Amino acid sequence: MKFLVMLLGLVLGSVLTGYAVPRVRVQLAFEPATRAFTCRYTFALPAGDTTSVLRLNLNKNFRVQRVQSGWGVAQMRRLYYPFFADTMQQVVVRYPAGRRARTLTLVYAGILGQERTTAQVLEFSGHSNWLPFRPLSEFEVVEYTLAVRVPAGYQVRSTRPPRRTRPGSYEFEGQASAIELTAIIAPQFQQVVARTGAAVSVVKAGAALGPTEAAILPKAQDIVAFYNRTIGRQDSISRFTVLLTGTQQDAFGLLDNATVITYVSPDFDLSQREDLLILAHEISHKWWGYGSVHDESDWLNEAFATYSSMLYLQAKGDTAGYRQNYTKLAKTTANTPPIIGFDRMKYEPGMYRRVIYNKGMTVLAALHTRVGTAQLYSILARTAAQRVGTTQAFLDVVGQVAGPDSRAWLLARLSE
Repeated sequence: MKFLVMLLGLVLGSVLTGYAVPRVRVQLAFEPATRAFTCRYTFALPAGDTTSVLRLNLNKNFRVQRVQSGWGVAQMRRLYYPFFADTMQQVVVRYPAGRRARTLTLVYAGILGQERTTAQVLEFSGHSNWLPFRPLSEFEVVEYTLAVRVPAGYQVRSTRPPRRTRPGSYEFEGQASAIELTAIIAPQFQQVVARTGAAVSVVKAGAALGPTEAAILPKAQDIVAFYNRTIGRQDSISRFTVLLTGTQQDAFGLLDNATVITYVSPDFDLSQREDLLILAHEISHKWWGYGSVHDESDWLNEAFATYSSMLYLQAKGDTAGYRQNYTKLAKTTANTPPIIGFDRMKYEPGMYRRVIYNKGMTVLAALHTRVGTAQLYSILARTAAQRVGTTQAFLDVVGQVAGPDSRAWLLARLSE
């Protein structure tokens, strides 16, 4: 008999008003033995969004079974998507004039990538490429409602605790980036939870926590506490989840107060400075994830996360580690184009990291030297609280906190 894992979204209300971002509901049936799934995905535009043409990109390897577009007229096509350097399929819906509710439902089938599974774990995550998204808007913020049904012998964890549980059913809701709705599915989970401070937890899928994995909790608590005193003091973390999947791929931070770390003991050891920097980097993406990934604004995501992790090292007294990491990254920035106007598609792939991560880090370090630690934290805290997503808006924050001369100086540095 086939086991089916169902991710069910609560039905959108009949009145689609009163919210400012898109709403998403998802229903997914999954067969663990073959990794095959069928997904029903509904995307609803906010009532105040006047978009008349809605486009959703989808993995080219998935088979679209049905499109429901309400008042709109839908067409399917294939197109090359430069950001993925691959072809995708796209549904295009044209809506008539008026303010009628505009929703789009796709029913599609596919295979979860083998790299996102183990013998015990199924990882539906922001890096699994299993959800549709609007072109150039993979990381737009959406409101989501997600219910997860599992067969006997399976459990589900997500980026936040379920709002309701019943036998074989888990229901979640929250706000996240469009591609980051997360369901980690496994027969068992082990977790450790902080007893004081922010509600930080470390959850491992499929196996018991080893000593180096259990050690993640106190470090994550310390990092969260540092950030809450500094960059997050106007928008602090009260809950944070570290998800360990064991799929041995990567690490990535999520806006929904969580990070996914796929490589686990002995490969992820916080006694090693490099791994500590990774954890601090990914936790800081709770704030640094609102810039576009398709233009220069991505430095507001990656350079800010990189420098935040270095600020943590510095604050813990590891000045040598700060300097060593700065020197290592700064060496890669020679003969790189300016951050302002940077177009990653015009350069070889390695240039992206040299400019967006590393050169951006050196600019923030120089700003730190110019304005001092107290003023830098004020700048970062305001940037985080305002969810700044463009270089222009960040320049404005710098001008407000540190004055017009510092704004002009920063503009010059970003233009070099």
